[in-house]
Amino acid sequence: MKTVEITTDKGYSISANIYEAPQSKNTLIIASATGVKQSYYKKFAEFIAQAGISVVTFDYLGIGKSLKQPLKNLKNNTVDWSKNDLSSVIAYAEKQYPESKITLLGHSIGGQLIGLSQFSTKAHKIILVAAQSGYWKFWNGFQKYKLWSYWTAFFPLLIKMFGYLPSKKISGMEDLPKNVANQWGSWCLSPNYLFDHVEEQNLFFKSITVPLISISIENDPFAPRKAVEWLAEKYENASVKKIHLIAKDFDTHDIGHFGIFREKFKDNIWPMLQKEVG
Repeated sequence: MKTVEITTDKGYSISANIYEAPQSKNTLIIASATGVKQSYYKKFAEFIAQAGISVVTFDYLGIGKSLKQPLKNLKNNTVDWSKNDLSSVIAYAEKQYPESKITLLGHSIGGQLIGLSQFSTKAHKIILVAAQSGYWKFWNGFQKYKLWSYWTAFFPLLIKMFGYLPSKKISGMEDLPKNVANQWGSWCLSPNYLFDHVEEQNLFFKSITVPLISISIENDPFAPRKAVEWLAEKYENASVKKIHLIAKDFDTHDIGHFGIFREKFKDNIWPMLQKEVG
């Protein structure tokens, strides 16, 4: 593995880890979940690289190694994570590996950001892992109203107090720049999620026409199946294949929203994903 700094069109750099496979004809780019550092995907990336596929992971601006100043000073929003960060990583991979076919893997919000980057149309395949609409009414029972209260009251108060969203204190995930959290929150309160807020010229979901695999996970507390399927349908011109993972099929009691990338699944789920990439 090597670490590189990729300069965006806005002049700032983001940190990326490159797992090169000799003579690879395919490159996998992993777009992380919200508040998840690229290092979380390290073992999975190594597994894919050992199968002969080069992998690029990266930290969005304000996360992990791409946090190079006080978080409260950052002005970037969620769309910028796609328009600037993801787009720059795709452009880097295209330049560094011109003969390689690019596959994009979007985990959670990463799968949403793919549809917000014009550069995503350069991919030959897309894999969405628990990528969903965050609209609060997709959840049921108490969880639904808890999410509503978070986005209408609790999170805005924390952002006002700290100048950013202190996610580490709440969930253990990385803290978020205030504009990222505020924009994401406005999406989560809207029935059409980001489509109620992002201008049409900045939406590229319909421009993606390649094979797309959407993976939902049984009892995923962060991505209900219906929310995952809703997002997949927004890629209406792609050739969509839906896969629903059930824990008992993999000899476990629970997979979870983040579990796919844990090493415990290296003998079953990881080979399945590797086959889809390569």
